[in-house]
Amino acid sequence: MTPFSYPLTVQPADIDALNHVNNEVYLKWLLEAAGAHSVSLGFGMEKFLSDGACFVVRRHEIEYLASAYLGEELVVETWVKDMEAVRSKRAYRIRRLKDDKILVTAETLWVYINMKTGRPTEIPASMQEAYLKSNS
Repeated sequence: MTPFSYPLTVQPADIDALNHVNNEVYLKWLLEAAGAHSVSLGFGMEKFLSDGACFVVRRHEIEYLASAYLGEELVVETWVKDMEAVRSKRAYRIRRLKDDKILVTAETLWVYINMKTGRPTEIPASMQEAYLKSNS
């Protein structure tokens, strides 16, 4: 399995009163990495809007293992664990590059919905294939 990599450098705005990355920032990075992965496969917001359906978050599970600090270079790695008819599980880890330490592990449950009704709708087979193939 080869995860999609989303590199970043910790910026001053990412730091909280305890002088490390704020927990909310990690969540933002997870969502950015998921979005970048989707765009890399041809599924950006334009495509979702034209199709009238998109993924929305049902649940996030995040485990904070270690802190990141100003100026550190990190990478968010993400991959789709599985896809069912209307839902998908995506996994993540955030690693610090200088020592390869895993700082965060996470999983998001995404549901594919019809934008007009807000109800779950089937994930197209071609989309399922593209996401799952990207893991290899």
